[in-house]
Amino acid sequence: MRLSFAPVVLLATTLAFGQSPFTGMWQTSTSRVTDKPTITVVIVELEKRLGGAVVLVNPDASEIKLPILNLKITENVMEFETHGSGLCFWSLTLQRNRNRGLLHGGCPAEMLVDEPVRKRSPTPQ
Repeated sequence: MRLSFAPVVLLATTLAFGQSPFTGMWQTSTSRVTDKPTITVVIVELEKRLGGAVVLVNPDASEIKLPILNLKITENVMEFETHGSGLCFWSLTLQRNRNRGLLHGGCPAEMLVDEPVRKRSPTPQ
């Protein structure tokens, strides 16, 4: 009888430790000027490590893509940095349903971001 539960426990463990809830494309609301999300955070998992980029959309619809660096996860918060014209600090906090969150970012003397985000699509390929 004990052996019959082993496959169930193994399956539950595999599902529990599968893909991170942070992986995917997290986007702020769409700008009326550019018709694009102002900020998109793309999180991918490669070789059991998370990485990705932050895409910022300028008013002229041009994009700045910044790689994510020094990523750390604690419970439902992912903290990371980007380096563009300077060092920026970011955090993505997941809400209960895991498809919504809050993006907070700050670049000294440049910008401060506190925006709700939605997971818009599965992990990009």
